[in-house]
Amino acid sequence: MPDSEDDNDERNDSRLVASWVRQYTLVFEFLAALALLGYLGHRLDQHYGWQRWGLLTGLLVGMTIGLYRMIRESR
Repeated sequence: MPDSEDDNDERNDSRLVASWVRQYTLVFEFLAALALLGYLGHRLDQHYGWQRWGLLTGLLVGMTIGLYRMIRESR
């Protein structure tokens, strides 16, 4: 009987670890989208002289993509 409880605990622990890994992956994807599109917007600002509009647009698009991914994965 104790073996069954140990197996249950191990399964619960592995599910908890998998859940944490999934959450950290989502956060990393959010930050990566934000950083990549923000950097791309900054480079466009430098090239075209847009006075920070490219950076702001890149950050907004990155945040939108990141939030969309988080919402989609949470369902």
